[in-house]
Amino acid sequence: MSDLACGISTALGDAAEEFDVEAIAAALRQRGVQHVDEVAEEEFWAVVQEHALSKAQLAEGAETLSALERFKAEIREAVQTPAGVTALWTRGGVTLEIDGFSRVSMALPQPIAAYRLTVAGSDDPVFLRGQEVSSWERLWTLVESRLDVWTAQVSERRGAYDRALAAKAAAREALVQAEAAADRARRALAEIAPGGADGEQRETMSRDEVAAYLGIAPVSVSKRMSRWNIDAVPERRGQRGQARYPAAEVQAKAAARPGRGARTDLR
Repeated sequence: MSDLACGISTALGDAAEEFDVEAIAAALRQRGVQHVDEVAEEEFWAVVQEHALSKAQLAEGAETLSALERFKAEIREAVQTPAGVTALWTRGGVTLEIDGFSRVSMALPQPIAAYRLTVAGSDDPVFLRGQEVSSWERLWTLVESRLDVWTAQVSERRGAYDRALAAKAAAREALVQAEAAADRARRALAEIAPGGADGEQRETMSRDEVAAYLGIAPVSVSKRMSRWNIDAVPERRGQRGQARYPAAEVQAKAAARPGRGARTDLR
């Protein structure tokens, strides 16, 4: 804050917060005034009244001041580091690194200070030298804008993550439903198709039919089928009785038997 602005704040006293002190100082400088003692009292107060803050501005200023004062307090604590050690301030995904900042005076600008401002997930840090940070308001405005960027990025990525989780859950449920539907369809097909879910309509032969076809005793059928690696066809729902075997396999094995008695009627 300039000497002129400080003089204006002193003259206003407790009411200083109700006026735009910097704007008053700028208006007086345009009149060639460098110190409050150089302007007539009547003229001074006329300029002051022209820059009174509205209720809305006062409310906004109070909120901004609160955020700004909190930021200043955090920086004051952060810069209390040993000489040569970089001061580090972090909030959320925003980091401010400061070198060369006085541990005694918090006034800005800090002539030899250097600032590095980064945002998580970004490869575009901001570098500032001491004179570029002319006031706490300027520094906080810069930092606050980066906080807004980080907050927006977090919100966007959280939304994408939530949508992906919802899609994953929906896909899992769809898979469960599809598997259940496929199982119901398979069982329904098996009720009317002896070949099962593969859709092959295989003709089968009962144990007694196999025995008659091969010319062996019915009790020997199971042993013969086992030797030929022919499995019984699973029973269909509601059917019980003799085991049934795929006719094509039985006939093929019978036809392939060597010697007298080999069946050649299907060749």
